[in-house]
Amino acid sequence: MAVRVPVAKLTFLAAAAAASALISASAVADTGQAADPDTASATITDEVLDALVSELGRAEASLRIPGSPEPYRIAYKVTEVEVEDVAASLGATTAEKRRHFAVLDSFVHVGDYEMDNTNFVTPDRENIDGNATVQLPLEPDPQLARHAAWRATDDAYKQAIRQMSAKDDAMRTGVADRRAELPSYSKADTAHSRDPVLVPALEQREHLRSRAREVSRAFADEPHIRDSRVAFTTFLERRWYLNTEGTIAHDTRRVSGAILVATAQADDGQHVVLYDSRYGHTEDDLPTNDELAALAADLTARLDELRAAPLIDAYTGPVLFEGVGAAGIVRNALAPELGGTPLPLGLPPQKRQRIGGGALEGRIGLRAFSQDLSVVDDPTLSEAEDRALIGGYEFDDEGVRAERVQIAEDGRLENLLMSRVPARDLDETNGHARLNIPGGVYHGSSTNLLLDGGEGATSREELREELVRQAQDQGLDYGIVIRRLDDPHVTANAELSRLELFQLLQGRNPEAPPGALLAYRVYPDGREELVRGAQLDPIPMRAWRDLVGVSEERTVFNYLRTTEDPNLVRLTGSVPGFVPSAGVESAVVAPDLLFEELDILRDSTLRRSPPAVPHPNERD
Repeated sequence: MAVRVPVAKLTFLAAAAAASALISASAVADTGQAADPDTASATITDEVLDALVSELGRAEASLRIPGSPEPYRIAYKVTEVEVEDVAASLGATTAEKRRHFAVLDSFVHVGDYEMDNTNFVTPDRENIDGNATVQLPLEPDPQLARHAAWRATDDAYKQAIRQMSAKDDAMRTGVADRRAELPSYSKADTAHSRDPVLVPALEQREHLRSRAREVSRAFADEPHIRDSRVAFTTFLERRWYLNTEGTIAHDTRRVSGAILVATAQADDGQHVVLYDSRYGHTEDDLPTNDELAALAADLTARLDELRAAPLIDAYTGPVLFEGVGAAGIVRNALAPELGGTPLPLGLPPQKRQRIGGGALEGRIGLRAFSQDLSVVDDPTLSEAEDRALIGGYEFDDEGVRAERVQIAEDGRLENLLMSRVPARDLDETNGHARLNIPGGVYHGSSTNLLLDGGEGATSREELREELVRQAQDQGLDYGIVIRRLDDPHVTANAELSRLELFQLLQGRNPEAPPGALLAYRVYPDGREELVRGAQLDPIPMRAWRDLVGVSEERTVFNYLRTTEDPNLVRLTGSVPGFVPSAGVESAVVAPDLLFEELDILRDSTLRRSPPAVPHPNERD
């Protein structure tokens, strides 16, 4: 027997269809390049969207299992992705791939806002979380789309029931900690916008292939370069958010990127690697081929210096992060801690470390940073310092409109980045649900993260002089400057054997930032000495309160954030032609940062004997 959808549900569709979509114009303006009508989806058409809305209403009206808790909220997130990836080495294409797919994620919450199934990891059954994902057809077929939504919603509902039962048991037995006393989910304003969000068309694969080949030739005829690659990626993500609370919203995110990686072997046999990555809204935001070739030449020169550079000695003292090194330490040591979403109950410790958060819990209104530091996260920005920022969006992954958040002002913690899972001091979302985590919820995470030194900022040169003074005050012969950190998602290398990788990972602290690829000793006379093997110890939050100085100059760094274990990426992500084009679009705008005291260890792993036969480019 057919189920009749209540009139209230039909008004949801009518209101959404009548709503104006202001985001279309803003998306075009943000890119600085004319939008292409062809970038409107040919897969998720109005007819398909209407079918999904109808199925959502039918599920709300009839999704019941006698004796089980009823759903109070059902949501769909539809994601359509188009990607072009190309990689080349020494002037020849090594890999290329086109991907086009669409998926539907169904989220079912049973119970009520005060107590539902979410934010709880069932012991040994992490995949039971009230979520289900199904593939959608690329052809616009409303019947198939509705059938897929029906299957996903049924699966998600049955998972939610099992998750709720396990959560009830944990609370009754006292296993759940005090966070279980908080409401499970917060209410949020509904959004209505379903018009196509048009963006510039993706660059053609043939064009990217030509660029990759040309730039990759810059590494040729360099006998000390062991391996190198140049990769280009261009992708867009179309997203639609629907829920039984009344939201229907649409957004499109568009990114292009270029990645350069080169490796060499030090005089003592140690494997060394350097990379450069650039992301923007479109190719117009990327360096030209000549500029990329110059970056490749610089990587080549730095690698040659690294081959002869001494290994660093264990060091405790002041450390200055400059340029992309400063952005890198913000990305790896600070950004993960700015989410205010309580971590799911029962989450294994190793996964808590990768998600971050919790270090600033209970500190709202207190000083958490140096008084010279203010921190803002603003997904409404499209650029800063005359550079594109790729972390912007109109709606987060829960369909909530993005908000600018003042995290800290003059060192005092004002706010954290929130999803719809309430925290003790923060009970409402601020549109920062972006990181999908175990337990069936999204974690509040950074988007466009901007740090500013305000009136206390100094010039880069003065900050370097202060580094030397601090080192001398501590009785040290030199200070340390770090200008680039590693990114395993970019530099993962298929050449390393499993045994070598295992030895590398055995001695690595999973809580520590990635290794420093470019680190220098700076002496009182201003002389700099490049060193190898600098591995920072974990950086505690208190170190951000003890910052000695902040520069006036700021560096923009775009990247793709993922919760994938970087150690696992080293083992499995190093396939030939690997192009990092997956992750949450993110950006950091950071000044140089001088820390009063950090610990650095020596990493002397990954040594191997030299090649038995000289490099092919070496002359007899």
